[in-house]
Amino acid sequence: MMHYQDLGRYGWAHLGVSQGGAIDLHAHCWANYLLGNDKDAVTLEITLGNVSWEVLVDGEISLTGAEMGAKIDGMNLSNWSTHRVRKGQVLSLGYASKGCHAYLGVKGGLAEEKLLGSSSTVVRNEMGEWLSEGDLISVELSDSTETITKYTPADYMPDYDEVREVRVLMPGSIDQTSRDTFLENTYKVSPESDRMGRKLDSVGVLPKLGGILSEGVSLGCIQLPPSGQPIVLLSDRQTQGGYAKVGNVARVDLPSFVQMRPGAEFKFVPINYKLATQEWREFVKFFGL
Repeated sequence: MMHYQDLGRYGWAHLGVSQGGAIDLHAHCWANYLLGNDKDAVTLEITLGNVSWEVLVDGEISLTGAEMGAKIDGMNLSNWSTHRVRKGQVLSLGYASKGCHAYLGVKGGLAEEKLLGSSSTVVRNEMGEWLSEGDLISVELSDSTETITKYTPADYMPDYDEVREVRVLMPGSIDQTSRDTFLENTYKVSPESDRMGRKLDSVGVLPKLGGILSEGVSLGCIQLPPSGQPIVLLSDRQTQGGYAKVGNVARVDLPSFVQMRPGAEFKFVPINYKLATQEWREFVKFFGL
């Protein structure tokens, strides 16, 4: 599955329009940063892999996110780095071996029409484009002659297989017993997950919490429906909901969280608001968001 993504579509939630945007903001931002692109340049988000393209113009690309064994004319390409490509070459990705979502950036960005201020594809809103076999990917041509391969520093390249804890902000309204039960539990990522939300299977029994009046829902919000199995809401989430909320995944932990593969086990651990805010500000400042 391939979608065009940028930073997302903001300011329209009151009309029921989903935010959209790259589900792994960390990998998306590095794909543009390595190329010197504008912060809101469009990348191609590839889920699970197994895709190939014929290169129609010379250019410079970047690959970040999930490891998909990228090759150009059969020669291996390193992940989290830039590469020169030539007209007539074939760029291919295999199935993801680590993580779920990879990002293909192109020097200058991808040339996609904006709708409500964004080129992000949100299938549930029927906005943007989803690609299929034979489609052309238009690019903003760049006169770059860069020949030096650029790499993301090793400290910023996550190992998606090593994620064992996901930090979460807990609301003061939840009672101590429910809080302890939620944090002591172990969770598995369910195969029934998509860009709207990650469904989780809890190993232990979670507390029964009553519903609430429908209200706005945030990115990373953890809902607990009557089934007792949590749902972490993501980029293509609905704009409001009435399930009980038990917490919110810290923004800086969402990129690694969404790359966890079905069946992966982890625990939620609390993070205080000050630290979560500080780390998010550092991320935003680095990429100029």
